[in-house]
Amino acid sequence: MLAIRQAALGFALFLLAGCGQSGPSYPAAKLEGNITIDKQPVASGTVQFMPDQAAAGSVAQPVSAPIQDGRYLAPAVPKGKVRVLFTANRATGKVITEYSTPYEEVVSIIPKKYQEGIPLEVAGDMPDQNFELTSR
Repeated sequence: MLAIRQAALGFALFLLAGCGQSGPSYPAAKLEGNITIDKQPVASGTVQFMPDQAAAGSVAQPVSAPIQDGRYLAPAVPKGKVRVLFTANRATGKVITEYSTPYEEVVSIIPKKYQEGIPLEVAGDMPDQNFELTSR
């Protein structure tokens, strides 16, 4: 009888373990929109949302989303103050050889003034959070 109870308890604990939250363990929002440089869509790259650890506590984690054809979708950005970082490169057409290995040279297309990120306050879902970067 004890073995049956232990088995039933083990099975119940197994079921409960699968019933946890599937989303983040911090307040989050869905952000999406366009990313352009001088009104031209960024073909591909990454946008990253870094939470302000002083404001958000140590629970929230950085969130990255791909940029594809000038668009991004980030379904779980930490609410509060974040720093938005962009990564996008283009090939220069040059071949570089380093340690006897040739590779195509790439350079960042993100204007220098944005390379340390830009601040953003995330209060809730933002379906039209566009980032219009300029090289000037």
